[in-house]
Parts: sequence; structure tokens; C-alpha cells
Amino acid sequence: MRAKLCVILICLSSVLLSGCQTSRKIETASIIENVSISAEDSRVCYTFYILSSDDKPKGIRIPADSFGEARKLAESEYIPNLSLSKLELLLIEDSLSDRALESDIEYISTQPSFSPSAYVALCDRNTLEAFSRTAGGQRLIEEQLTLLKKNDPSVCVNYLSVFNRFASSKTKDFTVGYVTCDGEMKISAKKIEKTKAR
Repeated sequence: MRAKLCVILICLSSVLLSGCQTSRKIETASIIENVSISAEDSRVCYTFYILSSDDKPKGIRIPADSFGEARKLAESEYIPNLSLSKLELLLIEDSLSDRALESDIEYISTQPSFSPSAYVALCDRNTLEAFSRTAGGQRLIEEQLTLLKKNDPSVCVNYLSVFNRFASSKTKDFTVGYVTCDGEMKISAKKIEKTKAR
């Protein structure tokens, strides 16, 4: 009886003292909260913003031809444990909407661990610059997109709704949020022509 009790105590203590191996992945993961897509020197640049409590967002810029390529480069060279599971906002510079909107939304929407309710919006260059300087930009943009959607239910504000509009053969045109920044951020609806974006 004593031997059985000792074996049980040893097994129990070894389980309790070893810890949870999967929790260590969370400690080392680089959780991406936002991604912006901008045009720089005739190249497309993807900036991955890592979840952080800092006042200034920590962004890593990756020049690439697609979101998939940028993600692979980021994982191999800069962010080894990149995770898109908490991706909340994708900002695309307006000048790149024809090139990046449909293909990047399609890529992100097919990834196994991302939130289909995450926000997507087009923006001007000033918005991207302001967004990279202060941490409160994401929350402000998400609040404004929610209000825009409330006032105009036809506006597509998340990945899934934009993806579905591109996939639908019945829909010709649709609108998405468009963020501008001239001292303060403002949001409006912008029409997307499917034939142009493809």
C-alpha cells in the first residue's frame, strides 16, 4: 500500500512540476494585431504590428508582392513565431486597392487561425503615418467603422463581408470604409468596382 502511495505521489508531483508545454508557445509567440499595406518606392510594403502595451506600435516592414510572401519573409527573417490569430485590422493604402484588396483578403480569409470579423479599410497615406506613431489609432478606426456600419448597413467593414462580396457573382460594386487623416481621423464609405479590383 505504501509503495502504491509513493508511486502516485511521484507521478502527481512530476506532472505538476513539469508545467504545461503548450503555454510556452504563448510566451514566445509574436501576436500580430494589425497589418498595413502601403506603396513605397514602387513596391508594396506590408507592416506587421505586434501586440504590445507600448505607447508607440511596434511595426516590422516587409517589402513583398503579396500578403502570403510577406508573411513567409516575416516568419523566416524577423518574426519566427508569427501568429495571425488576433489580427484585428487591415489597413490598405487607397492607391493599392486594385492590386491588394481582393488577393490579400482572399489569402487572409483562407488561413486557419484568423478572425473573420476582423476589420478591413482603405486609407490615405496620412492615416498610415499617424497609425504608425500612436497606439490609439486602431481603437479609433474600429469605433468609426462600427458607427459607419450602423449608419449604412451595406458597407463592408470586415474580412468575411469583403471576401463574400468578391466571391458573389451577383454583386457588381460594393462599399468599404475609407479612413482619411488631416489632423484628425475621419471615415467615409468608398465604392469598390469589382472588375477594377480584379
